[in-house]
Amino acid sequence: MKTSVVDLWLCSLSHLNDQPDNVSQLKKRLTADEIAKVERYRMPSSQIQALYVRNYLRKVLSRYSDLMPEAWRFEYGEKGKPSLVAKQQLKTGLNFNISHSKEHLLIAVCQIEGKQVQLGVDIEHARSSTNIDSIMKHYFSDKELADLLELSKEEQRERFFDLWALKESYIKATGKGLATSLRSFSFDFSSLTNKTLELRTSGFQTGLYSEIKLHSGIGLDLDSAQEDDISTDWQCCLGRLDDQYRFAVTLGGNLLPMQIEMRTFSLSHLF
Repeated sequence: MKTSVVDLWLCSLSHLNDQPDNVSQLKKRLTADEIAKVERYRMPSSQIQALYVRNYLRKVLSRYSDLMPEAWRFEYGEKGKPSLVAKQQLKTGLNFNISHSKEHLLIAVCQIEGKQVQLGVDIEHARSSTNIDSIMKHYFSDKELADLLELSKEEQRERFFDLWALKESYIKATGKGLATSLRSFSFDFSSLTNKTLELRTSGFQTGLYSEIKLHSGIGLDLDSAQEDDISTDWQCCLGRLDDQYRFAVTLGGNLLPMQIEMRTFSLSHLF
């Protein structure tokens, strides 16, 4: 059976080298506009992280094309979603999305020739300090709330972060961001299927599971106000990197079943 492969590249954002020579080398791959965006961050540590994020993306994309990392050009949707400029997207068939949380960056790439799909990814850190009760009543649908209340307190917390990651991945896939009410769509776990996914490591030790827990068969229910999205074929999956980190992927606009592949990308590969 043919599938749509979504490659997830896990990149480290810890122990970033901020020496002037390294920073100068990384900036050479960016456009003037990108450098300006990096330098808008007030904290030097945030500037360094943004610099590495953009370089990781360029290097990962070059794994799929003969274009050099510095050759990629990006455009941004109305709500800021990045994508390749039309000429490069048409030539390469590459669709991507990124998300980062603390020391982890996740880059999702789907290569489909002649077609642009809607791809969103989110990685979440399950913070024990988060007051989930006050948040879920404002941002979760009535159906999601009812399902949550049937779970134990510990299970509620796990499901909360699962739902949050899924919701973020969906609104990132559509490119509409928080212009879409998080209560206007629901995720259904009643047909969940579970499998394990090998984490293909290369060059650095993640400290995460060597096999990733992956959950597919998650239903997405949209209200009638989202007519454009209702007509789209949506596929969603959820994964666990370890007890604290989970990720979600949403793919729209493609009828082939989604297949997830996951690997790491080392800091050393940037230089």
